Amino acid sequence: MSDPVELGRLASAASYLLLNAPDARTLAALDAPAGGPLDLDRARQDFYDFLCIPQSGCFLPPFAHVLSQAQETAEYWHFPTPKYDGGDALLTWFDAAGFDATALPADPILAAANRPLDHVGVLLAFLALLLDAAQDSETDRVVLGEFLGEHVQPWADTFANLLCQAESPYIALLGTALRDLLDAVREDYPPLAPPQRSLAHKRIPIQPAQVEGSVAFPSSAQ
Repeated sequence: MSDPVELGRLASAASYLLLNAPDARTLAALDAPAGGPLDLDRARQDFYDFLCIPQSGCFLPPFAHVLSQAQETAEYWHFPTPKYDGGDALLTWFDAAGFDATALPADPILAAANRPLDHVGVLLAFLALLLDAAQDSETDRVVLGEFLGEHVQPWADTFANLLCQAESPYIALLGTALRDLLDAVREDYPPLAPPQRSLAHKRIPIQPAQVEGSVAFPSSAQ
């Protein structure tokens, strides 16, 4: 079994990388691909083109409600239009934990008030908190499994694989790291079917951790 503290750290790092354009420190912390060090200017442009700008021609919408409905036809992927309220099912989860998604550091282009709650970077930040809580309580481990089953499992493999296949060394590297992280988390905490109950009166006893301005994120979860 992987160390839940380490998995939580990697989830927090992945969250940061999916919400913020890379800088020189980010690239220095990543394992460079076999072709050599990553080019910062290209990595930054690829971040915006693949993860932020729908009109770029290579945009991969990083929203759970979109990814879970994506369909592959021949050589193309088709994504529904993101909806402002597409992630509102997460409100009960976030409220139960006292989690404020707007407090996460994010690139200005992703920090707009109309950003859906189910941005993958936000989900990974919340996942990091659940992983931290799950190391001490069987009840919290069940909550984590339910969250994975309801809000991560439906999109996890699709998004990770699309990132891995991107014609961008930086985005493909993020995809590999994300795939390894999600595989490790789901191996230790199998996703559970969505519960037939409400979280409206449940309190998840965790507090948002401080997020550093830059993170170390190896290409594979150990």
